[in-house]
Amino acid sequence: MCSPQVILAALGARAQTTCHEHHHEHHHASPAQAPTAGAAPSGVGAPGPAPRSVPRPAPAPAAAGPVADRRGLLRAAVAGALGLAGAVALPGTAAAAPPRPTDPDLSLAAILRRDRRRIVDLTHPLSADFPVFEFYVRRPEQRQVMFADVVGFNSAEWTFNEHAGTHMDVPAHAEEGLAHADEIALEDLVAPLAVVRVAERAERENTTELTVDDLLDWEDEHGTIPAGAFVAMDSGWYRRVDDAGAYLQFDRAAEVMRFPGVSVEAADFLVRERDIVGFGTDTTSLDVGTRVEPLTHRALLTTGRYGLENLAALDEVPESGATLVVGLPKLRGGFGAPVRAMAIL
Repeated sequence: MCSPQVILAALGARAQTTCHEHHHEHHHASPAQAPTAGAAPSGVGAPGPAPRSVPRPAPAPAAAGPVADRRGLLRAAVAGALGLAGAVALPGTAAAAPPRPTDPDLSLAAILRRDRRRIVDLTHPLSADFPVFEFYVRRPEQRQVMFADVVGFNSAEWTFNEHAGTHMDVPAHAEEGLAHADEIALEDLVAPLAVVRVAERAERENTTELTVDDLLDWEDEHGTIPAGAFVAMDSGWYRRVDDAGAYLQFDRAAEVMRFPGVSVEAADFLVRERDIVGFGTDTTSLDVGTRVEPLTHRALLTTGRYGLENLAALDEVPESGATLVVGLPKLRGGFGAPVRAMAIL
């Protein structure tokens, strides 16, 4: 949309013609056409009325032609209104070259961009076919409601339970009055990651549990679990996620599921004897599948810690030395939420 204030300040009496022509071109553009590069998004950083004292830029040389003249002046006017005049050359002038860095960028973000292997995604894609125990959790659904070939963009509506896919169980999930998803401390979403492996045992015994002995064995090799750490059980179970029957293993006769989990004793040890922010599993629950009462959940969540379920690729992360980073939607009043969990090596 043409901004009369910007155009008037830059072009003076020519503004009406320029604005009309710009509007005419925009009106006949395809709905899917991308906005002009550098334009301010609607409602975000949009320029207000230009000060009356803003000088008009010098007219372009005649050789540039009317189209080049108009576009150059328009770019200069918009850049000036956004405080970017120094970054955009006026017609007939040369743009100043940006300074070249003399030292390599050694920031964490730059290092991670150069070597993607330093980040391991611990998150399963959330989709309609993600295995859920439908007695408790509704299957995710996606419904597209806007289409690019009709209105110029695509958009969809999702329906999913807070506890579908790779997700967080927050304290309020176990007890009223405790922290909801929007109240989890930011500093608890970045934590030293301790990975305890039980995959070989889980392959033989589908209801094995992470025990206190497993934790002490880990500490014998790596030292005491760090303060503020997150402890993850690697059972290798995540590899079954594409087969709901193998992942959930629902025993209809016993009315229980059969998959590994964290023992109540191990949960008590972690929250009472160690200073952790939470623990998680690569299965569908913190509790072992055969446990009817969610005792492991309660042991963890009622102390203000959080749990992560349906983690992925823990076997690609070292047992110690990595950092867990959790992207958590700030769902007000949420009892849980899907997350994007990753390990920085």
